[in-house]
Amino acid sequence: MSKDKIPKLFDGSVNELTRPSKRKDEKPKPNLKKEKMQKTLYISRDMNRKLIELYGEEGRRQSTIVEDAVNLYYYLRLALGEKKFNELLSAVRREDPDFLREYIERFRP
Repeated sequence: MSKDKIPKLFDGSVNELTRPSKRKDEKPKPNLKKEKMQKTLYISRDMNRKLIELYGEEGRRQSTIVEDAVNLYYYLRLALGEKKFNELLSAVRREDPDFLREYIERFRP
């Protein structure tokens, strides 16, 4: 008889008595970074043009570019705080790369 088929005997510990048994139909928790979901993203035509331009330059999937953008937005917001983040967003909304470059230079020590 193999070791896999031998039932485990009670070892006499209180922990084993009070610990809930694992159900066979339990599914492992999904890894949220790997699990794919269906996404519906409504964007303006201008944003679509920018995505197509980035896709052409970077040669990556649009979903990867969008995920990078969301991560950048999220962590900048956490790192800068609400006030500084809103200032940065107003600089980005000007859609002037030179102004944005000068604005970001101010963050250097």
